[in-house]
Amino acid sequence: MGLVGIDEEAYKIALTKDPDSIAVDAGSLDPGPHYLGAGLPHVAEYKMKNDCRIMMEGLLSKKTTMVMGSAGGSGGRPHIEWHLRIMNEVAKEMGKTFKVAVIDTTLDKDYLRERVRKETIVGLNHDQPLTEEIIDRCTEIIAQIGVEPIIKALDMNPDIVLAGRACDNACFAAEPIRRGYDKGLALHVGKILECGSASAIPQANAKNMRTPMLATMIDDYFLVEPATEGWISTVRSTAGHEAYERTNPFYQLEPGGILDMRGCKLSQYNERCVKVSGSAWVDDPESYKIKLEGAEKLGYRSLFIVGARDPVFIENIDWIVNFTKNRMITEFEQKGLYEGKDYHIVFRIYGKDGVMGPLEPQKTITSHELGIIMEVIAPTRELAHDICYFGKYGLVWCNYPGRMTISGNVAYAFSPSVIDGGEVYKLSVHHLLPINRDQSLFDIKIVEVG
Repeated sequence: MGLVGIDEEAYKIALTKDPDSIAVDAGSLDPGPHYLGAGLPHVAEYKMKNDCRIMMEGLLSKKTTMVMGSAGGSGGRPHIEWHLRIMNEVAKEMGKTFKVAVIDTTLDKDYLRERVRKETIVGLNHDQPLTEEIIDRCTEIIAQIGVEPIIKALDMNPDIVLAGRACDNACFAAEPIRRGYDKGLALHVGKILECGSASAIPQANAKNMRTPMLATMIDDYFLVEPATEGWISTVRSTAGHEAYERTNPFYQLEPGGILDMRGCKLSQYNERCVKVSGSAWVDDPESYKIKLEGAEKLGYRSLFIVGARDPVFIENIDWIVNFTKNRMITEFEQKGLYEGKDYHIVFRIYGKDGVMGPLEPQKTITSHELGIIMEVIAPTRELAHDICYFGKYGLVWCNYPGRMTISGNVAYAFSPSVIDGGEVYKLSVHHLLPINRDQSLFDIKIVEVG
């Protein structure tokens, strides 16, 4: 929701297919921890409002409960409030009222402190257990829920379910599982549908730039296809999307277990529809775990961005970066400030290893120009700016081997040359928390908008 926007014509066509369940993903951790830590949305408000309007107007023609997951982008309380305010505005403009079941996924810090005193809360793909200090430093800590709280909300018979942070596929799988369909198949359906038309292919005659996707659940398989003509689903497009955001193509970790796709089979059902079978749910018999996400504020960021085309400069870029960084470190150590402790310096060299860093297998620079970003993170905006401003002259004026000119060896991208980038947040909580299967940890309340 709010990202590229819902195609209104395509959405109306999808509603004529008489769906039993409508779901949409409204957020992600993809844009990084800033939006979670700062409590801000990562899409434009006008886009979100238009998508809410399209979907809420759709409720007038097709009375089917809609599920919106990861409200407002990150699913925290500020994000839920933002999303609810927008829906309230839309409802008032429509002259209608809607009953919304809101699922709060923000966890109480006192509860988390008590848990870490009694047990070890392990990291997800890292070895730093959750501590009271980490909890205190985070602005908010949220849990990423599975289908169970959404099913509870659906049982309350609302017009809309607005969930805080939720697994993308859970929004789509909740209603099929509620109706008794196989959990493995339902979660697999959700995995394919959660990015909308990303799993389909537009043809030359497509009238819509985007399309909702339709899935039909059968007893031991499901069908997936685009809702509008001019789009097709193929085995390749469907399988390609399954590999998206996954370290293992056969397993996906979920709250309470694993989605096992080792026995999955995809086949072309007709020219625009794919049949999928064989997905299985494996329950975790020992515990039900959910992922926690929390961001802490590190300080403020300043950037200096330049381009370089001098071949001698490019040849000596490692020497130049080391010289510049050491000059900065020496200068501010005299003021009692130490890099890595009181502030941080990061260089990104695009055209060398700016994307992959030390993992870059191509060690020799083959490009004729480089894009250089010097980043400074410090506790205050002023300090970040001052360190970055001092550092830029080391980069511009340094007497590197073979230098032909005194200065002018890089081209500034912007004026002012030092850009203050605002607050910086770090994802400090990325852990697995065992909880009771009854999901009593999550509060669900009915709110009327309009």
